[in-house]
Amino acid sequence: MKHLIMGTAGHVDHGKTALIKALTDIDCDTHKEEKRRGITINLGFAHLDLPTGESVGIIDVPGHKDFVHTMVGGASGIDFVLLVIAADSGVMPQTREHLQIMEILGVKQGLIALTKTDLIDDPELLEFLKADIKEFVSGTFLENSPILEVSAKTGAGLPQLKEEIFNTGKHIEEKSPLGIFRLFIDRVFSVTGFGTVVTGSVFSGRLKVKDTAYLLPGGKKELTVRRLERHGKEVPEVLAGDRASFNLVGLDRADFKKGKIIADRILKDTTMLDARLDLFEGSARFGIWSRVIFHTGTYESQARIHLIDKNELKAGESGLVQVHLLEPCVLRHGDRFVIRSSSNDLTLGGGEVIDVAPLHHRRRPEKLIKKMTAISRGKFPELISAEVKKAFRAITAGEIAFNLNVSPTEVEESVGKKPAKDVVKYEVKDKIFLISKDRLENIRRGIFRAVKEFRKQNPLITRGATLNEIRGSLRIDKGSAGEEVLKEVIQEQARKGKLKEKDKTWMLGDETGAVDEKLKAHLNFFAGYLKSFKMKTPLLSDLKIQAEKRNLSERELKQILYNLTSRGVAYRVKDDYIHGDIVNSCREKLVKELSRREGGITVAEFRDLVGGNRKICLLLLAQYDSERVTKRDGDLRFLVKEK
Repeated sequence: MKHLIMGTAGHVDHGKTALIKALTDIDCDTHKEEKRRGITINLGFAHLDLPTGESVGIIDVPGHKDFVHTMVGGASGIDFVLLVIAADSGVMPQTREHLQIMEILGVKQGLIALTKTDLIDDPELLEFLKADIKEFVSGTFLENSPILEVSAKTGAGLPQLKEEIFNTGKHIEEKSPLGIFRLFIDRVFSVTGFGTVVTGSVFSGRLKVKDTAYLLPGGKKELTVRRLERHGKEVPEVLAGDRASFNLVGLDRADFKKGKIIADRILKDTTMLDARLDLFEGSARFGIWSRVIFHTGTYESQARIHLIDKNELKAGESGLVQVHLLEPCVLRHGDRFVIRSSSNDLTLGGGEVIDVAPLHHRRRPEKLIKKMTAISRGKFPELISAEVKKAFRAITAGEIAFNLNVSPTEVEESVGKKPAKDVVKYEVKDKIFLISKDRLENIRRGIFRAVKEFRKQNPLITRGATLNEIRGSLRIDKGSAGEEVLKEVIQEQARKGKLKEKDKTWMLGDETGAVDEKLKAHLNFFAGYLKSFKMKTPLLSDLKIQAEKRNLSERELKQILYNLTSRGVAYRVKDDYIHGDIVNSCREKLVKELSRREGGITVAEFRDLVGGNRKICLLLLAQYDSERVTKRDGDLRFLVKEK
């Protein structure tokens, strides 16, 4: 069964509502004011059951010029249109405006009903009217659509109209039920015994009873789907292309505001977007900045339009723009919109959303225009590429999907086929990571710079730079997408022989890690020098004097001492250095002594045990405390018992 929605369009009092009632036996004018004034003010909803068992949803829109904004809300999301033109009036202003709006909203198919034919007795006049209508729709998506003569009053032509609706529906491709579920709410009300109910047209995705849903924009409050109805009948799920009502647990009417949507996940809202804008013939001229009313779905907001590729946009022309909205809205690439004059009394044009997460374009360079042009031509990989470049780091397919309000599958399928030429893809642990080629080259250079700098700063250390040291040098966050890509790049360079691993560290591929013989001699001297102090510690000034005698700088002395401590030849306790043999032998004596004692040991007792002075004993005990060999309790040290 297909899931399709047909929308009406046409001038006020041309018989749209009467025709829908004659077709479906459903009166779409349900409000007292509509009955009193005899015109449609609010959106009306019906459905047409076809002989095949299928049911087409119908949205009846107001035709009066004062309610075009309501018409836009109803027309958004329809699959095809029934353009209604009265035989006693012909083509009128809102006939033209509605057709323009349908085109700008991306409607591709439809049919034309010539209503009130019972008022015309002259067959030649009807043929003249049909010829005039054909000329009117020439060059539009309705150019080859049938024109059906009907009368809601007599029923003439209704069977043929139903058949054409069925035939038109057969050739329309349904919206995909995959991806994110989105529905612009057009009504919200309370039902005794059920609670809050909302209705709308399903733009995309699918939703089932008991699923979690969200009212957006407006936070992360989880709602539960209690009941779903399609065309007045309870159903277990609704799909893209359905007119549906939702009974939602957790939703208060006070939470609702016009323009909000129901979605199956948290989506990002925006007050700024890039778009392609088309101005209608006869519309006003746009300068670099213009104020308008922006409509999409049931959303409506004041907006400022900033021209990007032109300094002026004339009636009938198209251009690239950045739209600045006064109120936040949830959108995605490809969504359609309509703009009206700031007084909301004239439809000026509309277009298609290019990017819902753009940077603020204060300047208009040629590179930006080329990028926006490529995206506007429907190149989703170009949009992904733009998002990757905004990140200035590696980014996951999931992060891109969240930024663009699309499903991760859409991003993965796009980059799986062929990523944009300036984007590189990595697959790690069932995740897709993307990074721009420029950023990737910076990482490659940064890795070698970090490895070389480490060796330069630590010539006496036989190991290379650790992953954490390289990551820190590149300022990549631990656990981030950037770290995963960093690991992959390091492995790539290792496979090419440009890097090699040693003891879980990294050095250049042609390095041995060996220490120069002259440096080894310095290491051996200072190791022996520290050992010669036995149960004493040399002053730092003593170490500097020895370094000067050997023509070593203070920096080289620090490197030597770091090498000795990193290898365990010596220990640095506070700002003093003690040879490792002293630390290890005293530790062994202390553990042996405490193992046979019932109580602890004082500093004085430890001093007598090892034969050292008070200073070195305090340093040694501090070292053992840090190793969790001993623990201090008052003046005593106790052996830490293994758990």
